Amino acid sequence: MTRTKSKWRILIIPCVVTFALVGSSVEAAGPRWHSKASLPQALSVASADQIDGIIYVAGGNSSSTEFLATLYAYNPVTNTWSSLASMPAGRYQSEVAALNGQLYVAGGWYGTLPTNTLFRYDPPSNTWTTLASLPQLSAAGAAGAIDGKLYVTSPEDGYNGYYNFLDVYDPVAGTWTSLAQSSDAHAAGAFGVIDGKLYVAGGADDSGISSTTEVYNPATNSWSTLAPIPTPVYGAGGAVSCGKLYVVGGTAAGGDVTTVQIYNPANNSWSTFTPLPTATAYLDAVQVHCGLYAFGGGNASSGQLATNEGIRACH
Repeated sequence: MTRTKSKWRILIIPCVVTFALVGSSVEAAGPRWHSKASLPQALSVASADQIDGIIYVAGGNSSSTEFLATLYAYNPVTNTWSSLASMPAGRYQSEVAALNGQLYVAGGWYGTLPTNTLFRYDPPSNTWTTLASLPQLSAAGAAGAIDGKLYVTSPEDGYNGYYNFLDVYDPVAGTWTSLAQSSDAHAAGAFGVIDGKLYVAGGADDSGISSTTEVYNPATNSWSTLAPIPTPVYGAGGAVSCGKLYVVGGTAAGGDVTTVQIYNPANNSWSTFTPLPTATAYLDAVQVHCGLYAFGGGNASSGQLATNEGIRACH
Protein backbone atom coordinates (compact mmCIF):
# COMPACT_ATOMS: atom_id res chain seq x y z
CA MET A 1 0.00 0.00 0.00
CA THR A 2 1.24 3.49 -0.77
CA ARG A 3 1.83 5.01 2.66
CA THR A 4 1.35 8.71 2.18
CA LYS A 5 -0.18 11.27 4.48
CA SER A 6 -3.87 10.75 4.09
CA LYS A 7 -7.44 11.31 4.98
CA TRP A 8 -10.56 9.27 5.78
CA ARG A 9 -14.25 9.36 6.32
CA ILE A 10 -17.52 7.50 7.48
CA LEU A 11 -21.15 6.98 6.41
CA ILE A 12 -24.54 6.25 8.00
CA ILE A 13 -27.82 4.71 6.62
CA PRO A 14 -31.41 3.88 7.64
CA CYS A 15 -31.24 1.19 10.36
CA VAL A 16 -34.42 -0.65 9.40
CA VAL A 17 -33.35 -1.14 5.78
CA THR A 18 -29.61 -1.55 6.16
CA PHE A 19 -29.10 -3.54 9.34
CA ALA A 20 -31.40 -6.54 9.32
CA LEU A 21 -29.99 -7.81 12.60
CA VAL A 22 -31.13 -4.81 14.61
CA GLY A 23 -33.08 -6.03 17.64
CA SER A 24 -31.85 -9.62 17.29
CA SER A 25 -29.92 -11.53 19.94
CA VAL A 26 -26.74 -10.89 17.95
CA GLU A 27 -27.11 -7.16 18.57
CA ALA A 28 -28.30 -7.52 22.16
CA ALA A 29 -24.81 -7.06 23.60
CA GLY A 30 -24.29 -3.93 21.54
CA PRO A 31 -23.81 -2.94 17.90
CA ARG A 32 -21.28 -4.78 15.78
CA TRP A 33 -19.79 -4.24 12.35
CA HIS A 34 -21.35 -6.02 9.34
CA SER A 35 -19.53 -6.63 6.06
CA LYS A 36 -21.22 -4.92 3.10
CA ALA A 37 -20.58 -4.95 -0.65
CA SER A 38 -16.89 -4.36 -1.31
CA LEU A 39 -15.56 -1.32 -3.15
CA PRO A 40 -15.09 -1.86 -6.91
CA GLN A 41 -11.34 -1.90 -6.21
CA ALA A 42 -8.99 -1.76 -3.24
CA LEU A 43 -8.60 1.92 -2.46
CA SER A 44 -6.84 4.14 0.07
CA VAL A 45 -6.54 7.90 0.69
CA ALA A 46 -9.79 8.54 -1.20
CA SER A 47 -12.32 11.19 -0.11
CA ALA A 48 -16.03 10.72 0.45
CA ASP A 49 -19.33 12.22 1.55
CA GLN A 50 -23.01 11.46 1.14
CA ILE A 51 -25.80 13.22 -0.75
CA ASP A 52 -29.42 12.15 -0.23
CA GLY A 53 -28.36 8.85 1.28
CA ILE A 54 -25.87 7.93 -1.48
CA ILE A 55 -22.16 7.79 -0.65
CA TYR A 56 -19.74 9.26 -3.19
CA VAL A 57 -16.06 8.22 -3.14
CA ALA A 58 -13.67 10.37 -5.18
CA GLY A 59 -10.09 9.66 -6.22
CA GLY A 60 -7.51 7.93 -4.06
CA ASN A 61 -4.81 5.36 -4.77
CA SER A 62 -5.24 1.76 -5.89
CA SER A 63 -2.65 -1.00 -5.68
CA SER A 64 -1.47 -0.21 -9.20
CA THR A 65 -2.38 3.45 -9.76
CA GLU A 66 -1.86 6.66 -7.82
CA PHE A 67 -3.91 9.79 -8.30
CA LEU A 68 -7.12 8.10 -9.45
CA ALA A 69 -9.82 10.24 -11.07
CA THR A 70 -12.55 7.69 -10.35
CA LEU A 71 -15.89 8.45 -8.73
CA TYR A 72 -17.90 5.63 -7.19
CA ALA A 73 -21.37 5.75 -5.65
CA TYR A 74 -22.61 3.39 -2.94
CA ASN A 75 -26.32 2.86 -2.27
CA PRO A 76 -26.74 1.48 1.28
CA VAL A 77 -30.35 0.48 0.63
CA THR A 78 -29.49 -1.82 -2.29
CA ASN A 79 -25.95 -2.49 -1.04
CA THR A 80 -24.50 -1.82 -4.49
CA TRP A 81 -21.71 0.26 -6.03
CA SER A 82 -21.70 2.04 -9.39
CA SER A 83 -19.10 3.93 -11.41
CA LEU A 84 -19.80 7.55 -12.36
CA ALA A 85 -18.13 10.23 -14.48
CA SER A 86 -14.44 10.63 -13.67
CA MET A 87 -13.04 13.81 -12.13
CA PRO A 88 -11.28 16.27 -14.47
CA ALA A 89 -7.96 15.02 -13.01
CA GLY A 90 -6.68 12.39 -10.59
CA ARG A 91 -6.38 13.28 -6.91
CA TYR A 92 -5.84 11.73 -3.50
CA GLN A 93 -6.22 13.19 -0.02
CA SER A 94 -8.54 15.90 -1.30
CA GLU A 95 -10.84 17.88 0.99
CA VAL A 96 -14.39 16.83 0.13
CA ALA A 97 -17.83 17.97 1.30
CA ALA A 98 -21.41 17.88 0.02
CA LEU A 99 -23.02 21.30 -0.39
CA ASN A 100 -26.42 22.15 -1.87
CA GLY A 101 -26.82 18.65 -3.30
CA GLN A 102 -23.45 18.70 -5.06
CA LEU A 103 -20.05 17.21 -4.22
CA TYR A 104 -17.08 19.59 -3.89
CA VAL A 105 -13.53 18.23 -4.21
CA ALA A 106 -10.85 20.71 -3.14
CA GLY A 107 -7.10 20.30 -3.52
CA GLY A 108 -5.48 16.90 -3.11
CA TRP A 109 -2.15 15.43 -4.13
CA TYR A 110 -1.19 14.89 -7.76
CA GLY A 111 2.40 14.05 -8.55
CA THR A 112 4.94 15.41 -6.08
CA LEU A 113 2.83 18.35 -4.86
CA PRO A 114 -0.73 19.04 -3.72
CA THR A 115 -3.00 21.03 -6.01
CA ASN A 116 -5.26 24.05 -5.47
CA THR A 117 -8.11 23.01 -7.76
CA LEU A 118 -11.79 22.98 -6.87
CA PHE A 119 -14.06 20.54 -8.69
CA ARG A 120 -17.83 20.27 -8.30
CA TYR A 121 -19.85 17.17 -9.18
CA ASP A 122 -23.56 17.39 -10.01
CA PRO A 123 -25.33 14.02 -9.44
CA PRO A 124 -28.42 14.63 -11.64
CA SER A 125 -26.34 15.40 -14.74
CA ASN A 126 -23.34 13.20 -13.79
CA THR A 127 -20.98 16.03 -14.75
CA TRP A 128 -18.02 17.91 -13.28
CA THR A 129 -17.27 21.65 -13.28
CA THR A 130 -13.96 23.34 -12.43
CA LEU A 131 -14.35 26.35 -10.13
CA ALA A 132 -12.13 29.05 -8.61
CA SER A 133 -8.85 27.70 -7.22
CA LEU A 134 -7.94 27.65 -3.54
CA PRO A 135 -5.64 30.47 -2.34
CA GLN A 136 -2.83 27.91 -1.79
CA LEU A 137 -1.84 24.33 -2.53
CA SER A 138 -3.79 22.03 -0.24
CA ALA A 139 -4.07 18.38 0.77
CA ALA A 140 -4.98 16.17 3.75
CA GLY A 141 -7.22 18.81 5.32
CA ALA A 142 -10.76 19.01 6.63
CA ALA A 143 -13.84 20.23 4.79
CA GLY A 144 -17.36 21.07 5.83
CA ALA A 145 -20.51 22.72 4.50
CA ILE A 146 -21.94 25.36 6.85
CA ASP A 147 -24.75 27.80 5.99
CA GLY A 148 -24.36 27.34 2.24
CA LYS A 149 -20.59 27.80 2.15
CA LEU A 150 -17.62 25.42 1.90
CA TYR A 151 -14.95 25.56 4.64
CA VAL A 152 -11.57 23.97 3.88
CA THR A 153 -8.41 23.62 5.99
CA SER A 154 -5.02 23.34 4.25
CA PRO A 155 -2.36 21.57 6.38
CA GLU A 156 -0.05 20.41 3.56
CA ASP A 157 1.34 22.26 0.55
CA GLY A 158 4.08 19.76 -0.30
CA TYR A 159 6.95 21.92 0.86
CA ASN A 160 8.36 22.21 4.39
CA GLY A 161 6.33 21.38 7.47
CA TYR A 162 2.62 21.68 8.11
CA TYR A 163 0.24 24.63 7.99
CA ASN A 164 -3.06 25.64 9.55
CA PHE A 165 -4.83 27.68 6.87
CA LEU A 166 -8.62 27.92 6.76
CA ASP A 167 -10.54 29.32 3.80
CA VAL A 168 -14.21 29.55 2.91
CA TYR A 169 -15.73 29.29 -0.58
CA ASP A 170 -18.93 31.14 -1.45
CA PRO A 171 -20.61 29.26 -4.33
CA VAL A 172 -22.81 32.26 -5.15
CA ALA A 173 -19.96 34.73 -5.50
CA GLY A 174 -17.53 32.08 -6.72
CA THR A 175 -14.78 33.42 -4.43
CA TRP A 176 -12.54 32.30 -1.56
CA THR A 177 -11.93 34.21 1.70
CA SER A 178 -9.16 33.46 4.21
CA LEU A 179 -10.23 33.01 7.85
CA ALA A 180 -8.70 32.54 11.30
CA GLN A 181 -6.04 29.83 11.50
CA SER A 182 -6.26 26.88 13.87
CA SER A 183 -3.59 26.25 16.51
CA ASP A 184 -2.77 22.79 15.10
CA ALA A 185 -2.29 21.57 11.52
CA HIS A 186 -4.42 18.39 11.85
CA ALA A 187 -2.97 16.84 8.66
CA ALA A 188 -5.04 13.73 7.90
CA GLY A 189 -7.15 14.42 10.97
CA ALA A 190 -10.74 13.34 11.61
CA PHE A 191 -13.41 15.98 11.15
CA GLY A 192 -17.10 16.75 10.91
CA VAL A 193 -19.70 19.50 11.18
CA ILE A 194 -21.92 19.56 14.29
CA ASP A 195 -24.49 22.31 14.90
CA GLY A 196 -22.89 24.66 12.39
CA LYS A 197 -19.34 24.28 13.70
CA LEU A 198 -16.33 22.45 12.22
CA TYR A 199 -14.67 19.93 14.56
CA VAL A 200 -11.19 18.52 13.84
CA ALA A 201 -9.39 15.91 15.95
CA GLY A 202 -5.91 14.42 15.85
CA GLY A 203 -3.89 14.23 12.66
CA ALA A 204 -0.22 15.07 12.19
CA ASP A 205 1.78 18.22 12.86
CA ASP A 206 5.47 19.14 13.05
CA SER A 207 5.75 17.36 16.42
CA GLY A 208 4.32 14.05 15.20
CA ILE A 209 0.85 12.61 15.89
CA SER A 210 -1.35 15.23 17.52
CA SER A 211 -3.83 14.71 20.36
CA THR A 212 -5.38 18.15 19.83
CA THR A 213 -9.12 18.57 19.25
CA GLU A 214 -10.40 21.93 18.01
CA VAL A 215 -13.64 23.51 16.88
CA TYR A 216 -14.16 26.42 14.50
CA ASN A 217 -17.13 28.75 14.99
CA PRO A 218 -18.03 30.70 11.80
CA ALA A 219 -20.13 33.17 13.81
CA THR A 220 -17.04 34.47 15.62
CA ASN A 221 -14.36 33.40 13.12
CA SER A 222 -12.48 31.74 15.96
CA TRP A 223 -11.07 28.36 17.03
CA SER A 224 -11.36 26.79 20.49
CA THR A 225 -9.31 23.92 21.93
CA LEU A 226 -11.30 21.00 23.36
CA ALA A 227 -10.58 17.81 25.30
CA PRO A 228 -7.65 15.95 23.68
CA ILE A 229 -8.31 12.70 21.84
CA PRO A 230 -7.36 9.77 24.15
CA THR A 231 -5.54 7.77 21.46
CA PRO A 232 -3.89 10.23 19.05
CA VAL A 233 -4.22 9.05 15.43
CA TYR A 234 -3.84 10.31 11.88
CA GLY A 235 -5.29 8.83 8.70
CA ALA A 236 -8.47 7.91 10.57
CA GLY A 237 -11.98 8.15 9.21
CA GLY A 238 -14.26 10.80 10.66
CA ALA A 239 -18.03 11.05 10.63
CA VAL A 240 -20.85 12.66 12.59
CA SER A 241 -23.73 10.64 14.03
CA CYS A 242 -26.36 11.88 16.50
CA GLY A 243 -24.39 15.03 17.20
CA LYS A 244 -21.13 13.25 17.97
CA LEU A 245 -17.83 12.95 16.09
CA TYR A 246 -16.68 9.39 15.38
CA VAL A 247 -12.95 8.87 14.83
CA VAL A 248 -12.51 5.50 13.14
CA GLY A 249 -9.23 3.59 12.97
CA GLY A 250 -6.10 5.40 11.82
CA THR A 251 -2.43 5.14 12.67
CA ALA A 252 -1.26 5.64 16.25
CA ALA A 253 2.26 5.67 17.70
CA GLY A 254 2.33 1.86 17.71
CA GLY A 255 0.88 1.36 14.22
CA ASP A 256 -2.54 0.99 12.62
CA VAL A 257 -5.44 0.53 15.05
CA THR A 258 -8.99 -0.83 15.24
CA THR A 259 -9.96 1.84 17.76
CA VAL A 260 -13.16 3.86 17.30
CA GLN A 261 -13.31 6.99 19.47
CA ILE A 262 -16.32 9.27 19.97
CA TYR A 263 -16.26 12.94 20.89
CA ASN A 264 -19.40 14.39 22.52
CA PRO A 265 -19.53 18.21 22.30
CA ALA A 266 -22.40 18.31 24.80
CA ASN A 267 -20.02 17.57 27.68
CA ASN A 268 -16.60 17.92 25.98
CA SER A 269 -15.75 14.27 26.57
CA TRP A 270 -14.44 11.19 24.73
CA SER A 271 -15.62 7.58 24.84
CA THR A 272 -14.95 4.41 22.84
CA PHE A 273 -17.13 2.42 20.45
CA THR A 274 -17.09 -1.08 18.93
CA PRO A 275 -13.62 -1.54 17.37
CA LEU A 276 -13.18 -2.14 13.64
CA PRO A 277 -12.84 -5.79 12.55
CA THR A 278 -9.37 -5.00 11.14
CA ALA A 279 -6.78 -2.38 11.99
CA THR A 280 -7.14 0.18 9.21
CA ALA A 281 -5.76 3.59 8.28
CA TYR A 282 -6.28 5.90 5.31
CA LEU A 283 -9.92 4.78 5.14
CA ASP A 284 -13.09 6.74 4.45
CA ALA A 285 -16.01 7.06 6.84
CA VAL A 286 -19.45 8.54 6.18
CA GLN A 287 -22.73 8.60 8.07
CA VAL A 288 -26.23 8.17 6.65
CA HIS A 289 -29.08 8.33 9.14
CA CYS A 290 -28.35 5.72 11.86
CA GLY A 291 -25.73 3.73 9.96
CA LEU A 292 -21.98 4.29 10.02
CA TYR A 293 -19.86 3.02 7.11
CA ALA A 294 -16.10 2.62 7.02
CA PHE A 295 -14.53 1.51 3.75
CA GLY A 296 -11.25 1.21 1.90
CA GLY A 297 -7.93 2.19 3.43
CA GLY A 298 -5.31 -0.37 4.34
CA ASN A 299 -2.81 -1.65 6.86
CA ALA A 300 0.80 -2.76 7.03
CA SER A 301 0.01 -6.48 6.82
CA SER A 302 -2.65 -6.57 4.08
CA GLY A 303 -1.91 -3.48 2.00
CA GLN A 304 -4.85 -1.67 0.45
CA LEU A 305 -8.37 -2.88 1.18
CA ALA A 306 -11.71 -2.97 -0.65
CA THR A 307 -13.67 -3.75 2.50
CA ASN A 308 -16.88 -1.95 3.43
CA GLU A 309 -18.12 -2.29 7.01
CA GLY A 310 -21.37 -0.91 8.43
CA ILE A 311 -22.66 -0.51 11.98
CA ARG A 312 -25.49 1.13 13.92
CA ALA A 313 -23.95 4.28 15.38
CA CYS A 314 -26.93 6.30 16.59
CA HIS A 315 -28.02 4.82 19.92
